[in-house]
This record gives sequence, structure tokens and C-alpha cells, in this order.
Amino acid sequence: MLSMNKLLPDIISDRQITKDEALLLFELDIEDLFYAASKIRKNHKGNKVKICSIINAKSGQCEQDCKFCAQSAFNKTEAAVYPLIEPEKIALSADNALENAQCFGIVSSGNYLNEKEIDSLCKMFKNYKNVEKLSVSIGRLSDEILSKLKKAGIKKIHHNLETSENFFPNICSTHSYNERVDTIKRAKALGFKICAGGLFGIGESFRDRVELAFTLKELDVESVPMNFFISVKGTALEEIKALSAIEILKTISIFRLILQKQDIIICGGREVNLRDLQSMIFPAGANGTMSGGYLTTGGRDIETDLKMIEDLGLETTITNYE
Repeated sequence: MLSMNKLLPDIISDRQITKDEALLLFELDIEDLFYAASKIRKNHKGNKVKICSIINAKSGQCEQDCKFCAQSAFNKTEAAVYPLIEPEKIALSADNALENAQCFGIVSSGNYLNEKEIDSLCKMFKNYKNVEKLSVSIGRLSDEILSKLKKAGIKKIHHNLETSENFFPNICSTHSYNERVDTIKRAKALGFKICAGGLFGIGESFRDRVELAFTLKELDVESVPMNFFISVKGTALEEIKALSAIEILKTISIFRLILQKQDIIICGGREVNLRDLQSMIFPAGANGTMSGGYLTTGGRDIETDLKMIEDLGLETTITNYE
């Protein structure tokens, strides 16, 4: 058993750990991980909690074959199918969400949006009073699209890597890991802030999780959303066994120990997988959460989440999502 006396004090004092050391952390008792992760969270993030919200702006019939996704045309699910929502309705949803959230994400299914759809969104962005609080997750982004988004006032791009480079071919074959990394690098080179994370509980190993964390660190992303798989009938992974709540919380802590300065935002799957332990995401090292619904599953209402945060002695600030 790895002794907290040997490694964790070094991590708390900001020593950067290796991949092999990170793997050993999964053997520690969760109380030891909580101790170190909470210290690091407080050192870098204080007692502030960020709340995010999203809209599923275009749903279903995605031509990509991601095995976990209810919106993939390769999976036979009951996920809703509809075209891009009118920009006015997206703006109204953003207004409502940003009363309590610091960031509102516009998410679309599919590998990319066409020129008409991009131009429609950009027109809305240019006229939206809180455009700096919006982010987009709209698939592959050419340099031309990135340029349009930047001119329209968008400052943050969301583009998940999902898992490690080694495991990625097990969950998707219609595009490569390198394509995702390339999109992030090009967006970052143009000055966008990057929100990129992963999905856990899809058959990956502990090493895959560590590799993902280190890749995100190397890419120097600003925010790391962590999603935990919910089995959906009709997907290729519908029979996969859910992660235990303790394993999820350990994974959050280890990501905090690796990614000390990044925002770690707990998103899809927390309600189903953590149940009564949802409040433990903050002692585990997270400094943010997604409230409301997700893409194809429901979430928890923001009033309940705000009360949870207050009960923990933490606080939110309704300011620009930096």
C-alpha cells in the first residue's frame, strides 16, 4: 500500500507526479485522497464553485459511431432527433441558465455544423449581451469556422477527448483521436480557452484514465468536464457495468492531483452514479458541476445544487466564466 506520508505531502506542495505514481494512487484509501485533493482544490480554487449548464441544440442521427452515444445513428435508441434549434430559443435558454450559472454551452450532434448553421449561430452570438459566458461544442472545427466564432465573440471551445489515445479505437472508428487533439491545438493557437475532458466507465483501465489526465495537462486546457457513463438501451455499451461511487470519487481526486490548476467540472452521470454521495465531489477535488439536464438524460434542478453547495460552506459567484 502506498503511504500517504511518502507521496501525498509532496503533491500538496505542488510537486508534479509521474504517471506511475498516479496509478498507485488508486490503491490509497479514499480518505487520504480526499485530504490531498481538498488541500489542492482550496490552494488553487478557494471555496468558489462554478456552475455550468448546456442546451442540446441539435439532437440525434449523428454519423459518428461512438459506442457510448445515444445520439449516434449506429446505435438504436429512443434519443430525440431534431435540427438546430432557432437561435432566438437558444438565447432565451441561455438567459434563463445564466441567472445562476457561470457558463452556458451550446452542444450539437454530428461531426460538424454546415455553413448555414454556423452563420446562424454567429449572428446570434454577435448580438448576445453575455457572449463571453457562452461556449460551443459543435464537433470538428475548421480554421474558417474558428475564425467566425472568434469574430462573433465566442471565447471558449468545448471538445472532449473522452478517453486515452490507446483506448479510443475501442469506442469510435469514424474519426481519430488525433483529429480531436488537432481541433484543440488549433483552437488554442487562436486564443480560445479550452474545455476538454472525458467519459468514464466505458471499459477503460486505470491507466487509460491517467493517460487522459496527462494528455489534458500537456494540452494545457482550462476546464476538465468529467462525465460518468449511464447505460442507455440500444447503445453498443448498454450491458456495461456501472462504476461504483467510490471508484468515481477516487478518479475525481486523482484528476485533481494531476490537474492541480484546471477547473474540474463534474457533469453527466453524477446523479445516477453517485446518488446520495453527490456532495462528495467537492471534497474529492472538483470545483464545479453541471446543473440541469444533459444531452439525452435529465439532471438535477439548479436550486437543489445551490443548496448543496451552500450546505458545504462553499459559494458560487455569478461572474464571467474565466
